Amino acid sequence: MKTGIYLSYIGLGANLLHLSYCHQIAKKHGPVTIITLCKNLKEALADDPLIEKVYYLDKYQKKFFDIFKLSRILKEFNFQNLLIFYPSLRIYFAAKVAGIKKIYSYKFLKKKKSTFNRCSKIINSKLS
Repeated sequence: MKTGIYLSYIGLGANLLHLSYCHQIAKKHGPVTIITLCKNLKEALADDPLIEKVYYLDKYQKKFFDIFKLSRILKEFNFQNLLIFYPSLRIYFAAKVAGIKKIYSYKFLKKKKSTFNRCSKIINSKLS
């Protein structure tokens, strides 16, 4: 089962903070593919056996038509599961257009809580 993780963070530190969640997902579903905006993450995770591939997005995908561009990129991977660690309707709709069956994301338009609580809810409740 191909599982992808979308990390919408530019900095290496923010991406590495979410790495423990990525490892927990990879232990349940096998090696995962990470899609990120961080240039250096691919080199940092080169020797990690739980990460199959790191794909670098060179643009932010912030316009309406970028939903279709991002969906073309997601369609190439043939993901069955996609976890979005960022509350974005654009990314969610792009995944729906790409035909991904199971999309896990934060709840939209809700009051934000700490990152730890949100990430652990996605991993524990929806993937078990």
